[in-house]
Amino acid sequence: MLAPLAVVYTVFIAYPFFSSLVLSFFEWPGIGPKTYIGLDNFRNVLAGFMRREFFRAFRHNIIFFLLSWVLSILPGYLLALCLYTVVKGSSFFKTVFFIPNTLSIIIVGFLWGLLLNPQWGAVNRFLAVFGIQGPPWLGDTKLALPTIIAVSCWRSMGFYILTFLAAILGVDRSMIEAAGVDGAKISTVAVKIITPQIYPLLGTLTILLLIWNFNIFDIVFAMEGAQGGPAGSTDVLGTLFYRIAFGGLGSSNIGMGLGASVVTLIFLIVFPFSILYIMTVEKRSKVR
Repeated sequence: MLAPLAVVYTVFIAYPFFSSLVLSFFEWPGIGPKTYIGLDNFRNVLAGFMRREFFRAFRHNIIFFLLSWVLSILPGYLLALCLYTVVKGSSFFKTVFFIPNTLSIIIVGFLWGLLLNPQWGAVNRFLAVFGIQGPPWLGDTKLALPTIIAVSCWRSMGFYILTFLAAILGVDRSMIEAAGVDGAKISTVAVKIITPQIYPLLGTLTILLLIWNFNIFDIVFAMEGAQGGPAGSTDVLGTLFYRIAFGGLGSSNIGMGLGASVVTLIFLIVFPFSILYIMTVEKRSKVR
């Protein structure tokens, strides 16, 4: 019964993964023979001619994670608390918040790219109604990355809201009712009763967000292309790998082995957090 799944997993996940690990020790342009070069690819990425681009992309991934945490997990929890207290219209708002999460990330990036166009985009035209000169959101080196992060958080907000709401509904209602009888305000209930009981979920979502953000590629590619423009201000590890492995406009350092070394480094960064996530989930399941 497990054989078909094992075959699919081996062909599409296990084999590509291990082959990329092996490929990182070779120099290979994509065709022809491979040349074994040991750790040279990793030296070039971490301390050689790719060092500046790699650590710039790494820094952008860190910024992506930190801002995403602030703009998605915290508001998601607060909105979940609001929906928990709302009696009428809660189903409507749940649907409204979750609809963006059902859209393809490529479609979201393309649509927001149109909306943020500095000349005829709806966002700047809306600001012009109030006499505000809208900036070139995706053309400014200081605004481009925060703008993409905001769009990404807008799309994923519904997931965090519904996840937190499910956790809040799972809190022992007798404790909340007892606090209400004692005259506790909803803010006090949220801080003293609800929040401590969803700490494990908060940690789990934080680990997941970190893993997802270090694998981010599609939203940046959809809104700024493989170059991570302008001037590399939105370049992340995913777009860096794409340019190195598959080439792109302005790419001069192309090599499948070099690209595989970037992927291996991403794996080494994400792997400890993946293990931590699995341990957290198993610990929660044992407690239950």
